[in-house]
Amino acid sequence: MSRIQVPEVLRAATRAAIGPERTDAWIQAVPFIFNELFDRWTLRYDPVPGAPWAGCESLVVPVLTADSTPAVVRVAAPSTSPSQSHEQILEALRIWDGHGAVRVYREDTSFRATLQERLITATNLGTLPLEQVPAVWGALLRALTVPAANGFLRVQDIAAGWLAQGPAGPAALGPAVPLAPSDRYVFENAKHWARVAATSAENWLIHADLHYYNILAGNPDAHGVATWKAIDPQPLAGPTAYAVAPLLWNRLYDLPAAAPEDQAAWLRAFAQQVCQEAGVDPAFGLGLSVAREVQNLRWYARAAADGDARAAGDAARSLWVARALSGVSVQGADAHRLKRIG
Repeated sequence: MSRIQVPEVLRAATRAAIGPERTDAWIQAVPFIFNELFDRWTLRYDPVPGAPWAGCESLVVPVLTADSTPAVVRVAAPSTSPSQSHEQILEALRIWDGHGAVRVYREDTSFRATLQERLITATNLGTLPLEQVPAVWGALLRALTVPAANGFLRVQDIAAGWLAQGPAGPAALGPAVPLAPSDRYVFENAKHWARVAATSAENWLIHADLHYYNILAGNPDAHGVATWKAIDPQPLAGPTAYAVAPLLWNRLYDLPAAAPEDQAAWLRAFAQQVCQEAGVDPAFGLGLSVAREVQNLRWYARAAADGDARAAGDAARSLWVARALSGVSVQGADAHRLKRIG
């Protein structure tokens, strides 16, 4: 299976996670891993143009099953995540069972591998105009909203951890994040909604990374109707409002307004519509998104202080989104010029 090469985006992410030596060892083992899985599951490689596919966490290879059904083999790269993280991803996909999320046919925990249905990789939610997104995303979140089983990390505990960190502000964020007086309200807003999340009674299974590029078009059924399905879940248990944020911090370059304050107002209105379509309380959805972005801001500020040259741009983007959703001035920052994620 020498034709399977690990794309650079996954090589780089894995090196950053576990170091170059372990990454090189895993890359050398990739052909063996796929040869073994192909034998175990009676698969053959399907030479689709552009494949294999990869993100920052996994390698995805198109295959055909013994009865020529198109599918993919997804192998998670080694990481510093606890071993139960992969098990929880599988458990979430089992619970959803193909309803709103990709269906898993087979699994092999020894290789952190799954055989999954093949979705239309060229058609993710990012291909839709922004005005069409709320209805699609909202319907998908409703499909994914099922009671969480025991054992998943709880949003309530995550939020409690945020509160234990103490207040955000100039002392916590450092010189990499210039602040305005109005940002005090942003941090108060984040703290308030973190408290609400920490005491929430909701216990739904959540896809915590439900952004545009983790939502792919499914294959049309006998009636020609295709559904959208989520991939690569980061499963948690808790309030569905936690799922909103990743949609809002992506595609800022596509915001239709030209003036920064108009861009911020457009994003707030978009977020409210997304929440309404998904059955999420808009105040909770926007507020918890602010809390998540303030946590991102803390992380990026620390990375910038440690010498990561790209982290300052990430911090500026997180602060812009938190300001916009809080309804305070974005200080003249143009969303179209913010650093993109990645």
